[in-house]
Amino acid sequence: MKIRTSVLLLLLTLCVPPLASFAADTRGSADSAQSQALTTRLALRDLWLEHIFWIRNYAQANQAGDSRQAAVASEQVVSNATTIANSLAPLYGQPAADQLLKLLAGHWGAVKHYSDASVAKSAAGRKAAVAELTSNAAALAKFLAAANPYLPENDLLAMLGTHGAQHIAQIDQLAAHDYAAEAKTWQAMRAHILMLADTLGAALVKQFPDKF
Repeated sequence: MKIRTSVLLLLLTLCVPPLASFAADTRGSADSAQSQALTTRLALRDLWLEHIFWIRNYAQANQAGDSRQAAVASEQVVSNATTIANSLAPLYGQPAADQLLKLLAGHWGAVKHYSDASVAKSAAGRKAAVAELTSNAAALAKFLAAANPYLPENDLLAMLGTHGAQHIAQIDQLAAHDYAAEAKTWQAMRAHILMLADTLGAALVKQFPDKF
């Protein structure tokens, strides 16, 4: 799965208005803003779709005992998280991006822990992983809400809670070889992650209207 547009490069570009904008009329400026906002929205969608794609890839490989595929998938999850975090650096600064990366790493670590515990058939491991995932969702919601006033913490917590629950359901279904149920979970997961990406993108546009 390829990223349609690098959000990092996109936002870096948006931080420096093009010279042509100074000669644009009001209609042209509005059209340009809409175009930039749409491009950002699509780029964020691609990034978050990659997040669930590679985690699913890891869970499948893990269940199949394919350590080589699992290792590649794990590397891609980390690479994707780094891109997501760094995409915010032009707007919020590198320290904030670094903090977001730590939180995304915590999210991935909890999901990986659950997948590994599932393969090991460790009920205690699964329970601990769920606690990690829940705690991380609260930390992510708090961080994002503090950074952007257009992201209510309770709404974020609900969305991230659903996202985490979908990861767990997917892993359980793969472990049970219930592929029909997992296919339905994947569809719901895809729709939900697109909603999350759109929510984050819309909040960026509202908070930084001069950049879009």
